[in-house]
Amino acid sequence: MIDALKLLGILTFIILLIRIRWNLGLVLLLASALTGLLFAMPLADLGREVLAAAVDATTLRLVAIVLLITYMGEILRGTLQLEGMVRSLSDLFLDRRWLLGLLPLLIGLLPMVGGAMFSAPMVEEAAQGLNVSRERKTYVNYWFRHACETAFPLYPSLVVAAGLMGVTTQALALSNWPLLVAVLGTGIVLGLAGIQRILPDGGERPDRRDTWLLLVKSVWPIALVLVLALVLHLDLVLSLAITVLILILAHRLQPRRLWTFLKKMPFDVVPIILGAMIFQRVLTESSAVEVASTGLAALGIPVPIVVFGIPLLAGLLTGLAVAGFAIGLPIVLPLCPPELIGTGYSLLAYTGGWLGLQLSPVHICLALSRAYFKASWGGIYRYLLPSAAVVIAVAAAVLLIRS
Repeated sequence: MIDALKLLGILTFIILLIRIRWNLGLVLLLASALTGLLFAMPLADLGREVLAAAVDATTLRLVAIVLLITYMGEILRGTLQLEGMVRSLSDLFLDRRWLLGLLPLLIGLLPMVGGAMFSAPMVEEAAQGLNVSRERKTYVNYWFRHACETAFPLYPSLVVAAGLMGVTTQALALSNWPLLVAVLGTGIVLGLAGIQRILPDGGERPDRRDTWLLLVKSVWPIALVLVLALVLHLDLVLSLAITVLILILAHRLQPRRLWTFLKKMPFDVVPIILGAMIFQRVLTESSAVEVASTGLAALGIPVPIVVFGIPLLAGLLTGLAVAGFAIGLPIVLPLCPPELIGTGYSLLAYTGGWLGLQLSPVHICLALSRAYFKASWGGIYRYLLPSAAVVIAVAAAVLLIRS
């Protein structure tokens, strides 16, 4: 129990520093040091793990992915392809509000860390002329961006969770449909409802053929990334690099213009990524989450609460989906009935891990979305917490019905 309180103290420490507007990268580094101190990690080991996490291939790959995504986004914006995409979709969809959710949902089909930065400029463009607060734009971009993670079988987090549960990825994805419905439903009600409806003014409608042609011209870079990464199975870094290079050649962009795009990039995301990866590694190597989770499981707390709560805690602290499931599920699965999917415990555990990720202030996508839209943390959580309550209620109802 003491170890669990230590972890809650670390989370409180992170939240308090974020509230007084400390740099998130620095906050995560301090949280890493505090974790090592509270869990008796030798100073030399702590320093070694911090350095190893900073230069780890996974960390560098994530930095490369996020920077390539943001640079590609700046090119799409600067060459007006982003505007063309939104305009063509606006012509195809009578109600412009649907674009706010549809665009990040489509981007969410591509599993990538920091992918919210890909869809954020699209949401910003689609919100032009609509009375949407910064906090609501952040919520819509963030929530819909991760909706597919609940049931899309190509997501690494779902693949890891299915492997740990001993079921096929397809079976877990299929059984998670109530979670997907709950996420989309809350996103529509809380994120899109109430926005002033924008409909065509009754004037001459654009030719449908021209609209589809404009959409194809605008969306091909995103489609190319999807094809290269998901169909041809190229590494995402390589897929993005190839697409950016083709974009540069297709638009014949000169060095001066490329430099202009480069200056607009949010390089402050790099310390956030480094801090998140260092914090996750220190948590794992110090056995902080594992020790605290084992202690909670031994307290005689009702099994459904433990099955939901431990993945939730792991997701909250790491801000990484795969890490949250990899840490939390091995602890709770021995407490569950053998038929995980049939009893609803698989959905309960997955919901806990997914919500922990969504609510975590150290989740990279949340931090990046908030920074992009310049939204307040309090305003964002006024949307996230009611959404989480609805999702929890659905998971609990499924558990009662199935068991």
